[in-house]
Amino acid sequence: MKRLLTVALLLLVCAHPMGVAAQDGRQGGAAIPQGGRGGGAGRGPVRDVRDRPAGTSVIRGRIMTADTGTAIRRAQVRAVSGSDTRLVTTDAQGTFEFRDLPAGRWELSASKAGYVTMRFGQRRALEAGRPIEVADGQLVDRINLSLPRGAAITGRVFDEFGDPVAGARVQAMRYQLVQGSRRLSPVGVTAQSDDTGAFRLYGLMPGDYYVSAILRALPFDVSEDGGGYAPTYYPGTGSVTEAQVIPLAVSQEASITFALMPVRTARVAGSVVNSMGAPLAGGMVVLVGAEGLGPGPVMFGAGNRIRPDGSFLLTNVAPGSYNLTATSGGPGPFGGPGGGAGGAAEIEMGSIPVAVAGEDLAGITLVTSRGATLSGIVGATQGSTGKIQASDLQIVAQPVSPERGVGPGGGARPARVESDGTFTLTNLFGRRMIRINGLPADWMLDGVFAGGTDVTDTPIDFGPNEQLTDVQIVVTDRVTQVAGTVTGRDGKPTREFTVVVFPDEETKWAAPSRYLRTARPDQDGLFKIRALPPGAGYLAVAVDYLEQGEGNDPEFLASIKDSGTRFRLGAGESATVNLKIVER
Repeated sequence: MKRLLTVALLLLVCAHPMGVAAQDGRQGGAAIPQGGRGGGAGRGPVRDVRDRPAGTSVIRGRIMTADTGTAIRRAQVRAVSGSDTRLVTTDAQGTFEFRDLPAGRWELSASKAGYVTMRFGQRRALEAGRPIEVADGQLVDRINLSLPRGAAITGRVFDEFGDPVAGARVQAMRYQLVQGSRRLSPVGVTAQSDDTGAFRLYGLMPGDYYVSAILRALPFDVSEDGGGYAPTYYPGTGSVTEAQVIPLAVSQEASITFALMPVRTARVAGSVVNSMGAPLAGGMVVLVGAEGLGPGPVMFGAGNRIRPDGSFLLTNVAPGSYNLTATSGGPGPFGGPGGGAGGAAEIEMGSIPVAVAGEDLAGITLVTSRGATLSGIVGATQGSTGKIQASDLQIVAQPVSPERGVGPGGGARPARVESDGTFTLTNLFGRRMIRINGLPADWMLDGVFAGGTDVTDTPIDFGPNEQLTDVQIVVTDRVTQVAGTVTGRDGKPTREFTVVVFPDEETKWAAPSRYLRTARPDQDGLFKIRALPPGAGYLAVAVDYLEQGEGNDPEFLASIKDSGTRFRLGAGESATVNLKIVER
């Protein structure tokens, strides 16, 4: 049975604190000062650059080519620390400098067209970069990055008769880890074939790629004989499982040719009814491959618009299994306009499976519903002495699994925390976990409670029109930390590693989990991980290479579990863990 907890929050309003002690052994209080501007609940805070924290630290370095070591001019260099992002451009000598940085851990990356975007400390594709730790008034010099020239895939697209196809959308795809599972995702630029059928996909990092091509007819160009083309993968198949991998080394250029698959297309027609039983006018409908793979949502330009009487017509739809999703009000499921009154408008959304087999489908009725609403208050545990700017905080409803184009994956936007600590999230669909963003480095999430029940690590399944009004988000300045160094096979300290920290209890491995964290060392070889939930037994393993996202893969965690160094963390405790590297 879950613990029941009444969290009493002490809100600092007009500098007159009021509060009540919490029950069940945990103290509730508030240290959220009044501050910031109010705003709509569905809109997150926008920080003016003049409001950025000023500091006295400097990071300086140079961006060069990986092959010849020559300067890369006009490269963009980005420094990120939490929600603070800075951007500079290299000069004629390839040098850059960030000034007035606050103390903290910064991550740097550099990019320029034709080169692979690299992070400081990154050695291999899909590896995380290493942070740079700076103190007040410190100059960190010689932060140099070498950018390899990007690999490329060039080729031509033909029709079934060997004639070139112009206007086909071509993109590279590769499998990447997303919340613990591998998904085929688009990467890099998207190209459009020219009048000779030629295309070029450039700036790719080393790896294994798939290439897809899709040719869409204009929204109202209805083929009388049903002729069209299916989304096609190289070397000419409509199935990902039959597609051929294209391996690319650093700076390599591969050339391919393939023909689009001719198919009999169909029209999909029907109507959309809103939660009140009335036609859903002015919204959008979209088709997405049900298996979550492929080159993306099937869009038909103006043909995606729902008519005033609630009807819709999608033309030139290739055979396949889809999810048909309708959205109205606020942003659509892909971030585009939804036909409503703007981003804060009430969203109606619905989704049903549709199978297309070359024959027209008519008479489809799709019923939408309004999402759930969640409101509550943010406070701090009793004894917390720090101050938080409420306007810097956002409350987010994180989907348990990333669903592409399906109702449960869209709609919700972050909610701003008002000066009195209150917030409201709207347009919630499906299973989500409640999280808080924008906390300072010396604060962390302590718990999320709904009706006195601890739901910090339990997804909330939001039903249509549901209202949840008594949510309490508790934060604390008793922040946990684990830090340490790693030695290599030769017994000497090394900086080329990634540390994976995870609980010894496998039930806590399911993504998204607060208990799974990875870290790379700073310029001094020290790794730090903050804000792990206290009270759990943890394992720490240092590996020589880790793909981004791999630290959330249960199969990978099971493979390294026996190599872990055990430690525990209590509330506000710090642990020092020195590890030996595990080579993969």
